[in-house]
Amino acid sequence: MPQKLRAESAASLDIPRRNYIEDEPLYRFDFNEDQMAVEKLREGISKFAADAVTLKNMLREKVQA
Repeated sequence: MPQKLRAESAASLDIPRRNYIEDEPLYRFDFNEDQMAVEKLREGISKFAADAVTLKNMLREKVQA
């Protein structure tokens, strides 16, 4: 399969760099404008919480055994 993405090519693109270090409101605004980021974060947190419950139940069963 031919390589399509190259770091050298990306470095030459004129893409404005964003810095959120001292501008949290701008970060939150930009983040909330990106629907995929919002949805994937929500999905990741939900799955992490479900896995934590599963792990807790597995540990409880092992301790009680």
